[in-house]
Amino acid sequence: MKIQQIRNATIRIECAGKHFLIDPWFQKKGTGMSAPSPDPERAKIPSPTTELPFPVEQIMEGIDAMIVTHIHPDHFDPETAAMLDKSIPVFAVNEETKTQIEGFGYTSVMVLKDEGTDFDGVVLIRTEAMHGESPDQAAGPVCGIILQAAEEPVLYVAGDTVYYKGVEQALEQYRPDVVVLNACGAELMGLGRLIMGDEDVLKVCEAAPDATIIASHMDAVNHATVSRAGLRDFLKKRGKDGRVLIPEDGECLEFSGR
Repeated sequence: MKIQQIRNATIRIECAGKHFLIDPWFQKKGTGMSAPSPDPERAKIPSPTTELPFPVEQIMEGIDAMIVTHIHPDHFDPETAAMLDKSIPVFAVNEETKTQIEGFGYTSVMVLKDEGTDFDGVVLIRTEAMHGESPDQAAGPVCGIILQAAEEPVLYVAGDTVYYKGVEQALEQYRPDVVVLNACGAELMGLGRLIMGDEDVLKVCEAAPDATIIASHMDAVNHATVSRAGLRDFLKKRGKDGRVLIPEDGECLEFSGR
């Protein structure tokens, strides 16, 4: 299995010979929205705050399917949707998102299932996620995803979520070998923290001591509160130095099967 960090929550996964792209977001640096951050200075900065590491054509080469955990301006926006081949199979979090993606012109859109969907030998399983610190303050429906295939490590991409019982249940039920966390602690004015921050990453380390943890969704949006450097420092001070992989944009990680 190979996992390549592209930018923000966009990652490219090779599993059992199939290539998946999670939450493609291909806007050029500084051309997206400025999220209403509680920090007034950061609120002025347009996202994305960095360029893509490769041309879009290179990122999309050989992609067999895309997975959209939700439609937000930093995960799958109309501009990105317009750039891509509309015949690529897309897996969506729910029926509403499926309809939105079909509205972008995509012709093969399927809804992820809790019981799993077999995509040419790779089983995709939808998991719970909470895009905020409480159900009342969540920023819309989202999901995580499990990827399972013969002779491959079990992968859990938690998605845009804080650490809560749904994440605990996924870790306990599926015992993933590799866990990808969206971990920049992004905050919105009026909603508070929307995804995991450094304390949440630490909780996952403790809940899944045998898993390899990867921090994604870093250093790309204006409403982030945790940086790659800050997360490394936080973990080092708590004796978890080296426990979490924090790839740079474009970096590819490889994992052997069970």
